[in-house]
Amino acid sequence: MAGKDRPPPYNPYPNDIPQPYSRASAQAAGSYHGAGPAGARAGGGAGGYPGGPPPPQANHQYQQHVQQQPYSGDPGYQHQSQYRGHSQGRSGGGGRGQGSARQRQPAGKTGSLARIQRTARRVKESSEISLCIKYSLFFANFVFWLAGILLIGIGIWAWYDRGVLGDVENLVSSPFVDPVWWFIVLGGIIFVMAAFGCIGALRENILLLRLYSIFLGLVLLIEIGGGVAIYLYKDEIETKFVDQLNDLAITGYRDNPDFQDLVDAIQTEFKCCGVTSPDDWDNNLYFNCSDSMRSRYKNPEACGVPFSCCIRNPNPQYTEHTEVIEHPNKESEVINTQCGYNVRSSSISDADRIARININGCIQAFKYWVQTNLVVVAIAAGIILLVEIFGLCFAMSLINDIKRQKAKWRR
Repeated sequence: MAGKDRPPPYNPYPNDIPQPYSRASAQAAGSYHGAGPAGARAGGGAGGYPGGPPPPQANHQYQQHVQQQPYSGDPGYQHQSQYRGHSQGRSGGGGRGQGSARQRQPAGKTGSLARIQRTARRVKESSEISLCIKYSLFFANFVFWLAGILLIGIGIWAWYDRGVLGDVENLVSSPFVDPVWWFIVLGGIIFVMAAFGCIGALRENILLLRLYSIFLGLVLLIEIGGGVAIYLYKDEIETKFVDQLNDLAITGYRDNPDFQDLVDAIQTEFKCCGVTSPDDWDNNLYFNCSDSMRSRYKNPEACGVPFSCCIRNPNPQYTEHTEVIEHPNKESEVINTQCGYNVRSSSISDADRIARININGCIQAFKYWVQTNLVVVAIAAGIILLVEIFGLCFAMSLINDIKRQKAKWRR
């Protein structure tokens, strides 16, 4: 083919895209095709650069540069992307924008992922202690702390009113039958636990919060375990409980005035007598029905029951067994404390006994009360459990916030 009929060499770079190669590459391309630097500068020689195709070593150098700095903002990289868009648009039948969009898609995904990572890192570094959890835990434990102080104060006041504070021997003689001890022990436990939670939350002390969490978790486990055990071993636990209650409430009825008032209040409220029946009072020394107590000691309370077992008629009538003052349409204002005398003796008929005292035991009366008020009992138990669970969760969350904050300070 003649020289004039030969087509011009293919130029892979359009005129509207700047050429990415340096002067040294152009000179190398010109010398490679035999045109030399002058041919390269001329731009239109037979084999010179940029009129002719770029030499292989120039392409190799440029590809290495692109791989080392893919996002450095190099114009060559940008123009190469545009050139690829032109080529793909021509080959696929699409335009220039379609090829460019395909090339920009991976960069967009990478940028979104980087933004998400930067946001997560910024949130983690800007973490702080939750004030809502901190002060909720503080104020809740502050209320319980005041309740513990109130219980302890009631116990001390009861001892002072009874004159026990000056008698140490009487103070420690019967801790199980003294309700004051129950108030003070319960108030002390609540006071200590609430102090750990209150001070630990306010001062952000991890040690106190851990102690609070441990104590609260133990209480929660005991309550849940006790409920499950009562449900699974109901009969066995009830038998043991009745035996212990007989020894404690019946035998020790007269050992402590406060405990005696507590037993009387329970029997009056639940309208019951004894643990399982009125005959349980035979285990008490003062109400025993033995011949020695009746004939030898001539105890007037023998074969009787406490006055709290008696039926209080709202419209009482004067009888030989209940000497009360009549108040029509009103409950009796004067209680006959001798109404239970000799009520369990063989000389009293069953009908007369039923008319004078409550014959149901307090265990049966309590079970009946729970069945009739099951919704209230369930709601109360649920509220107690929720308060303890929320307290435990808030304490653990606050501990984690404090640890995270300290770790950020160490960095």
